[in-house]
Amino acid sequence: MKRIGVVVREKIVDEIKENIKGSEGCFFINFNRVKAFSVSQLRNNLRVTGASVYVAKNSLLTRAFDDRKETLNNLIGQETAVIFIHDKDIVKTCKALVDFAKENEILKINGGFIKDKLVTTDEVNALSKLPPKEVLLGMAVSGLASPLSGFISTLNQVILKFVWAIEEIKKKKPEIGEQKPEGEGKK
Repeated sequence: MKRIGVVVREKIVDEIKENIKGSEGCFFINFNRVKAFSVSQLRNNLRVTGASVYVAKNSLLTRAFDDRKETLNNLIGQETAVIFIHDKDIVKTCKALVDFAKENEILKINGGFIKDKLVTTDEVNALSKLPPKEVLLGMAVSGLASPLSGFISTLNQVILKFVWAIEEIKKKKPEIGEQKPEGEGKK
């Protein structure tokens, strides 16, 4: 029969593994000496962005991330929390996390994973500076539409110049069917 402590630890490791599978990525933060109220505030800020904060012993985190142990050593230290990102828009979570870290300088972002790619602290900071997903999509559409609108404008100018040329020719030539006055054509 297993002891209760072993069962509880196995349950925690399983829960972390489920969070890993169901998330777009995760970041590790060191929250040593951060006040409990601030951690609650961080949880609330991240919940709005589609992320959750999970606090567990480092040994349990190491067990849960057993396939990434060699890179995990750089991410875990002292009191570590994992932020699981459940929303596809990872930038929102990065912004909320970096903004919170600026307000609470004690909190340290250690890096993390987006899908299976290792992300450093500098990359998390760089992601936080990106515009929101909707703005990026708008920029992409604008970039695709710009050459098309330029092409259409050029075609429009060709047609307009043709029409203007016809108008000028019309002004210089007398109307068809209009007769010249009798004295003009003879000499």
